[in-house]
Amino acid sequence: MPYWTKSLFGLSFLCVATVQAEPLQKSFSDWQMTCNNAAFCVARNIPGDNGLVMTISRHAGVNDRPLLRIDYGSAYSGELPGGNLKDNLLIDQRRLKPDLKHWTVEPHHLATSNAIAIDEFLDLVMEAKTLQLTYDPNAMISLRGMKAALLLMDDVQGRVNGMSAWIKRGDRASWDVPPQPVLPQLPVVPSQPAALTQEETSGLIDFGTWRVNTDSCSLDPMRREVSVSPLTDHKALLLVSCEMGAYNVIDLAFEVTRTPPYVARGLSLTLPFTPPATTERQLELINAEYDASTGLLYTFSKGRGLGDCGTATRWQFNGNNFVLAEYAQESTCDAWHSSDDWPTLWVSQSGTAAQQR
Repeated sequence: MPYWTKSLFGLSFLCVATVQAEPLQKSFSDWQMTCNNAAFCVARNIPGDNGLVMTISRHAGVNDRPLLRIDYGSAYSGELPGGNLKDNLLIDQRRLKPDLKHWTVEPHHLATSNAIAIDEFLDLVMEAKTLQLTYDPNAMISLRGMKAALLLMDDVQGRVNGMSAWIKRGDRASWDVPPQPVLPQLPVVPSQPAALTQEETSGLIDFGTWRVNTDSCSLDPMRREVSVSPLTDHKALLLVSCEMGAYNVIDLAFEVTRTPPYVARGLSLTLPFTPPATTERQLELINAEYDASTGLLYTFSKGRGLGDCGTATRWQFNGNNFVLAEYAQESTCDAWHSSDDWPTLWVSQSGTAAQQR
């Protein structure tokens, strides 16, 4: 089954196709591919802990803004020793001398957004098995799975059998592709609520520690951490830690009136899609933080203590509930990139930005 669908609206002089992208993250042998709800896709070789990684990304639609980059060294490894990439690449044990006229060339970084240069480079490596360094044979990019990942990328973006496809190219014009899906619009950020008074804070923390309904919490009340923030001028957000691991803390969230008698309502986070490798749309609040000045709630679930894999989300408060603004996930724990650079499965448009258009 394809990962995109087309809706055709027949007019006497025009046909318009739209793409509806279902977020996905899949592995193909030694490559991982992620696409978000805007049908923006990024593929890279895995694992990246050998220091050498190729990343290929592309947006949906005619304005596809492709990018191909090769990097030696990561945010975790720092700069690695060795000569320039451009002079020290091997493809299947043979010297690789690509035309780098339209590339950004740095000692340990090569990148191009030129469509012709990307096509030429893919032609060089598509049927090969490995790309590696002359001076560090362990720094190797396995190309097994790259072709399958790029074929799925073409399928998601509706390029298969078209001239813009990277793998299964056909005669359909390069402009004949579905446009990028319209991003979901976030609610306008509510006005910043009045800060909690010391009396409100003390009363709410006491309520969150001893009296709020936390029957599902495994932590003893004496070990629980309670944080409180203003949601509106009349309500507050209580975050109560309920389970604690080596590097993750799971919270329960409550909307509570700011003054006694306290009335609490449990808050849950419901995703608008089903993430990979799960059947659940309810998201646990892990390592949650709330910024009352922006109405943004953040979660950060670490796959391991290093923080190089896991899930990071951002939610916008709309005056009543939290709406998903962004969801990023890295399934491969390989010390390649931190949460700031994890591939996204969900993105959105701020209400303010939409109003200004």
